[in-house]
Amino acid sequence: MSAQYWLADSEARVLGPVAIDVVRDLAMRGKLNDVRAVSRDGKQFVPLREVPEIQAALAPPQGDEVARAQYEATRQIREWLESIKDRPTHEVLRVPATASKEAARAAFFALVHRYLPSRLPPEATPELRLACEDAFLVLSERMVEFERRGKTAPPPMPAPAKAPPLPASAASVSWRGGMIHVKLSLHRGDARPFTMDDGANWKSDALFVVSGEKVMVGTPTEVTLAFEGHVTQIHATGRVIGVTANVGFAVKMLDLGEHQRSIIRTWVARAQA
Repeated sequence: MSAQYWLADSEARVLGPVAIDVVRDLAMRGKLNDVRAVSRDGKQFVPLREVPEIQAALAPPQGDEVARAQYEATRQIREWLESIKDRPTHEVLRVPATASKEAARAAFFALVHRYLPSRLPPEATPELRLACEDAFLVLSERMVEFERRGKTAPPPMPAPAKAPPLPASAASVSWRGGMIHVKLSLHRGDARPFTMDDGANWKSDALFVVSGEKVMVGTPTEVTLAFEGHVTQIHATGRVIGVTANVGFAVKMLDLGEHQRSIIRTWVARAQA
């Protein structure tokens, strides 16, 4: 088990216990700018300088110019996301509230293009990649909401009259002992496993598996998600939380990390854009 730490700020507020990798992640997000004391047991606190591993985790990278540049880029994206939380979409896009539909759409695509994860170099840090994915997601959600309100942004472009139906993503279901194993290969543009069931969707770390397999609520589940065009796969454990006869079953994933959630959120946003 990794070491755990408790962090205290200048107002004696305490965060913990947290592992050192969580400390690094929070520091990269700009959430730990006021750490003054650290404890290894939650009781005895010492000045930050006396716990060098935490001091190093909180500090920006040194010596590597590329690492410093990526750290700074990540910090700027996080600060920008924080700054736009309460601003209306037309201000985020830097267009007048009375801008034409064409201008709003052009501004949106010009802005969101900066944060496309696919534009990042292979050596991009996980923190920078996650920040870009979050920025892409926030902008996409803002634009979808803005369009639904019928303001300055245009409605989504209609699909071609004879467009073929989107193929269903393939699910493979098998049993090993008392656990059911689900491998789901998602086609590009298909977010239905995360959106088709109101009670089991990506917002609640759940998905719906279309399958004729007979399962029971509570069955332990192991899930592997493969995304077309994405090298990362998601592996998660969970339990069946609902069954629809002759249709499929819903699975709640119990151990998703924030990076995995970000991959799913971005996938859904792209599919719905």
